[in-house]
Amino acid sequence: MMFFVVSVSKAQHGCIDCLALMICAKLQVPASFKESSKNFGASRKTSYYGNAVSGNCVLLYVITLLINDENAPVSASMLGSENSALEAPTILSFRVCMANVLISACQKISDSGKKTFAKKTVPRLIQAVEGIMHPDIRAACIQVLFSAVYHLKSAVLPYSSDLLNLSLKFLSRGSEKERMASAKLIASLMASEDVIVKSISGGLLEARSVLSSVSFSDSSHELQQICQKLLACITSP
Repeated sequence: MMFFVVSVSKAQHGCIDCLALMICAKLQVPASFKESSKNFGASRKTSYYGNAVSGNCVLLYVITLLINDENAPVSASMLGSENSALEAPTILSFRVCMANVLISACQKISDSGKKTFAKKTVPRLIQAVEGIMHPDIRAACIQVLFSAVYHLKSAVLPYSSDLLNLSLKFLSRGSEKERMASAKLIASLMASEDVIVKSISGGLLEARSVLSSVSFSDSSHELQQICQKLLACITSP
């Protein structure tokens, strides 16, 4: 029985990585594509862009499964598809797997695909997370956003202020998992490239207030320590 559980776990990891690689392979642009595109025939170009559309569909499907609330069907119409076979109920553990797919994709995507991946993923999660009913799924979404900031780097610049605002909201009123994920997201933003740190500078006054409150009053000692360290980074000359 124990062997069966381990096998399932390995199968899950394999499926997660497989979906992540599908997303990455379809979104990233080959380095030689721009140089050689002039010599491509129309059919070759159509094939390439067809692959990109396919990659977008996989990514959109994964995101939709993640953010769609528990026990609600994911309809084909939500994905812009006529294929009714895409309709399926999404249970909690499966939605967490979809978050892991996105985290894996953040880790694997090449530099050429980072901006596209960020553009198609980060705004959707920011917009959706507050409306998700289950706190564990909200925490999973915030964890995906943390991974995006950490791995995609300057590709998340257009969304950095929104990311900070979102993390501060959940740090002050979320579940323990949400608060921990939010603190890590704030830490990742503050440790990012200078251009991102500069873009969030306007929100650091509010961040200081929230971090100060959490560092003294939160029920989690670990979270208190994290917030104290972040607060020290903001207040140090």
